[in-house]
Amino acid sequence: MTYAGTAEWLRPRLPFGFVLGAVAWAVWVGNLALGGWYKDNEGTLIGGDHLAFYTPARLIRDGEPGRMYDYDAALHAYQQRLIGWEWSGFEAYRNPPFYALLYVPTAGLSYYASLGVWTAVGLLALVAAVYLLRPARPGRVLLWAVAFYPVFATVSFGQNTLLSLLVFAAVYRLADAGRPVAAGLVAGLLWFKPPLLIGLFVWWGLAPRRHAGCLLGVGVTGLSLAAVSWAAVPDAARAFVASLGRNVGFGGEGMWNKHTPRAFADMLVPGVPAAGLAAWGVAAAAGVAVAWWVRRRTGGPVAVMFPVAVFLSLWASPHALIYEWALLVAAGVVLWERVPRSRDAWVCLFALAWVGLAVGTPLALVQIKYLALPAVVQVSVPVLGLVGWLAARELAAAGAGVGNPWPAGEAAGGRPSHPGG
Repeated sequence: MTYAGTAEWLRPRLPFGFVLGAVAWAVWVGNLALGGWYKDNEGTLIGGDHLAFYTPARLIRDGEPGRMYDYDAALHAYQQRLIGWEWSGFEAYRNPPFYALLYVPTAGLSYYASLGVWTAVGLLALVAAVYLLRPARPGRVLLWAVAFYPVFATVSFGQNTLLSLLVFAAVYRLADAGRPVAAGLVAGLLWFKPPLLIGLFVWWGLAPRRHAGCLLGVGVTGLSLAAVSWAAVPDAARAFVASLGRNVGFGGEGMWNKHTPRAFADMLVPGVPAAGLAAWGVAAAAGVAVAWWVRRRTGGPVAVMFPVAVFLSLWASPHALIYEWALLVAAGVVLWERVPRSRDAWVCLFALAWVGLAVGTPLALVQIKYLALPAVVQVSVPVLGLVGWLAARELAAAGAGVGNPWPAGEAAGGRPSHPGG
């Protein structure tokens, strides 16, 4: 079946995606209500990942920033005092020290009030990101984003991916406007989670002279943020350097939430770390090769290479969890708006990725926690690999043998003349 035929079949059924998204939100809210709102019915702290950011901010406020990387029983007890009850979980802070400073303004609030503030900040970041991406129908994009399981996971986990999404959107807007240094300076904010820079480094590294300004900008921001860490919280900066090796090798997250080739191999062949490392290396190398091929076939316009970079930042990451795949919102909007002639393909591929990510986590959880299978299949990973390859082929085909295959006005970095619906 062709993309056109499949898309024709899919379009009238797409509203079911909104329904399924609404069900996920409703179940989560209902579960919190049963647990008393500060935890869910299974005893898990509401927005628990936020505790990883709230804790170091409180330590800075208490004059003990050097403890933020201790990960010991004393820090666990400290977290329990912060939330006000004995929760068995522990949230470790693993980002650079400068990022903890961002949460200091809400460190004087209770954990629950701080979570509320940062949840609102994240949702505002989502709105701002959509605005920067300039879709023709921003309201519809926001509805689809909220129905996208990784976005739901970001909010329900208390994570910060929507801030990263805003950074990516700003990088796209600046790069598309022909402001490479500014794009690099903004991209440097992602040093709080360095793997997110992988795809941008590949994109810019494939044509280093053309993107020298981007590379300069990201380096300047990185050095500036490092200087902030050493100047503002030197004890934490020293502790971060001392714990760096342990942080890089950390693998304590729930495996069912991981959606990378490395995690796929680790779950399929448990107890053989070499398998995961090999899968990671092969997948990353293949991703770089595909990015190079797409650039060679298309000339590398921003509207093509930005989505490639977003996908590669996640695909080649050793630890991309479900919520980090919310960044695909930025890639999807750019492809839909800037390469409208391929919308039949995008409908099919977006739907495939949406389903793969929606079912991957719960299926892996069932296999690990309830069936206790010795080998677990994270179905989202081969699905995402297929989607990435098919999307790359679509982009390469659109650009093959054509001087400027995108809508009139795009070559100069302007807004497409045919944004469509």
